[in-house]
Amino acid sequence: MRKISKTLLLPEGTFQTEVLSFDESDRETLRSIYLDWRKLCQDLNSLDSRGINLPEGLSESAFCLEMNCYRITKSISGANTSFDAYDPFSKSRIQVKACSVLPDLTSFGPRSVWDKLFFVDFYKNGDWNGLFDIYFIENNLIYNHKVNSQQTFKDQQEQNRRPRFSIYREIILERKIQPIKTGNLII
Repeated sequence: MRKISKTLLLPEGTFQTEVLSFDESDRETLRSIYLDWRKLCQDLNSLDSRGINLPEGLSESAFCLEMNCYRITKSISGANTSFDAYDPFSKSRIQVKACSVLPDLTSFGPRSVWDKLFFVDFYKNGDWNGLFDIYFIENNLIYNHKVNSQQTFKDQQEQNRRPRFSIYREIILERKIQPIKTGNLII
């Protein structure tokens, strides 16, 4: 991975910023991080303790490698940078949500913004084998999703709350959404 300076076209304007760029040579580093994370989780499980949550640095970086996106790692003065990645081809702000157990419980900040949302399942078919599915989730499915009997995702955001729900169970399974790509960190 390389830190590079890129121009991002955002709703707030055009910004020059530092991003992380990935290429195939980074797969080995991500593989090593993945295996270390899985070993730490297994060691903790042997102590009757729960494993460590999937690190965002791993999930977002693996997504960016597979989808040819830039990873955003720091704030951009004058812009809402609650998104995780940037697609230089479509000029889109990308929100990456990931899980390593099912059912997931996905949380969003009250001011989260994005153009496209992707869900990354690192517990593909109930196994931690280095494979992960990437799902594209249409924005209206998130914004209009009922997070409780009275409120949608959008309602809770407007109340400055943090909406939480299972994207996998309540959207992907319910709507039979298929992955757009399967990544592999163990190649």
